[in-house]
Amino acid sequence: MRHLLKKTNMILLVILAGSSILLSPAAAQKKSSGKTLNMALFWLDDNIEPTQGWNGWTLTRTGVGENLIQIDENLNLKPVIAESWEQVDKLTTVFKIRKGVRFHNGALADAQACKASIERALAITGRKDAQFPVDTITAQGDLLTIKTTRPYATLINILADPVFIIVDAAAAAKDPEGFKHKPVATGAFKVIDFSPETGMTLKKNDQHWKGMPGVETVNVKYISDASTRIMALQSGEIDMATQINIRDLSLLEKDNRFHVYKGPNLRIFLLRINFERPYMKLPAFRQALMHGISKDVYATKIAGGIPARGPFNDQLPFGYKGDEKYSYDPDKARQLLDDAGIVDADGDGIREMDGKNIMLTYVCMTNHGKNAKNIGTAMQSQYKDIGIGLKIIQLENFNQAAKKGDFDFLYERWTSAPTADPQYFLEAGFRTGGRGNYGHYNNAEFDAVCDGLRQAVDKEERYRLGMEGTRILMEDTAAVFLFYGEGNVVTRNHVDGVYRFISEVYYIDDRIRIK
Repeated sequence: MRHLLKKTNMILLVILAGSSILLSPAAAQKKSSGKTLNMALFWLDDNIEPTQGWNGWTLTRTGVGENLIQIDENLNLKPVIAESWEQVDKLTTVFKIRKGVRFHNGALADAQACKASIERALAITGRKDAQFPVDTITAQGDLLTIKTTRPYATLINILADPVFIIVDAAAAAKDPEGFKHKPVATGAFKVIDFSPETGMTLKKNDQHWKGMPGVETVNVKYISDASTRIMALQSGEIDMATQINIRDLSLLEKDNRFHVYKGPNLRIFLLRINFERPYMKLPAFRQALMHGISKDVYATKIAGGIPARGPFNDQLPFGYKGDEKYSYDPDKARQLLDDAGIVDADGDGIREMDGKNIMLTYVCMTNHGKNAKNIGTAMQSQYKDIGIGLKIIQLENFNQAAKKGDFDFLYERWTSAPTADPQYFLEAGFRTGGRGNYGHYNNAEFDAVCDGLRQAVDKEERYRLGMEGTRILMEDTAAVFLFYGEGNVVTRNHVDGVYRFISEVYYIDDRIRIK
């Protein structure tokens, strides 16, 4: 591509997978000048109000938003706006707010402002998973005190969620609509303009509490297609991108113009099982489904991910570190089905239950990409070999099908532990009545683990409960855990101060530099 750009004076229009960028010969050769960083984001919503959905991630990923506490690149809690904190009793935590922190508009981000920001988030966010049982929040001097109505072990973790980015609540109240596109926070960079179609322009925050950032301007470009992002990197249009396709990453690793940072992230890709189906209620049937597919091959050859051994990868202290419990063994799958009395009585190649052919429905979303459908196609072939039918349905949005239970397998992706704690995913995804438990999984032993997580304060005990919950889900074949995502960040070699955060809640911060 670089060779063609050098040889032609024509404008090259690159259109890939529904995304487009316009590159002129001059622009294709142009690198960032001075202290400007051009970076690409693969996802952008229609606004950047941090209390709405997952929009706050855009602000933390670009160094705009900061919390009292954040999760560092090694999944450890680190002080940010709060320089320290102490749990003084089971209900009360006191935060010492760092002196001299100011919002992008110059207003002081003191304890009172932090109180107003947290109360605003609790009042207006639609994220039920981000709510906590608050009794009182008080501010006195540089101390912020939060008291809960009951012991709440994950208070510190949840305050690290981007929903609780500290913002100027007074500025938000004056212009709530404008605030959605130009929030006032405390990070190393501040928003100058925002467009959901194209991206953002950021400028350095001269008053940042850690000192002057090493970059003056950040142009954040919204490029949803991974192939387009790699071409923009190679042409010099951008200096930094994330989520490059695995098959393309090896090319960049061999090119000395780039630095490649990669490793496991916290995304788990899974197939949710619908336990309302009579055959899915049978443990032997679910075990046969597991033995009937070579899911490790799907992970490495189709998805370019890391084979999953449970809901949490082994980068987490509560992640499963053992071997695969259900290896590919079609003979064992057939035997389990035969022993359960699920046989092909009419000789048409499909086994029956209660006189009806078992034809499973595999549902995925179009925006899950080719991997989701290709995995379904591979399963279709392998299940046919053991006498089980499978049809694949791809939808623009599968929320309605999920809520109605119109599926046997539901292809999902979750960030399993965004605040480095096991409770969120276990409770939301699999607890009886959990908001994401569309398959109606129900296990009293597992629910007891979730009850324990609601009470346990000791970190090691929480890790133990996370591992126990994982064990139950795996032994009970509660879902097909397919693969963990592998995250990556690629920069041109004149960019420094970049770290690959396992959580992927952050991409750049005050440490970013242009060499």
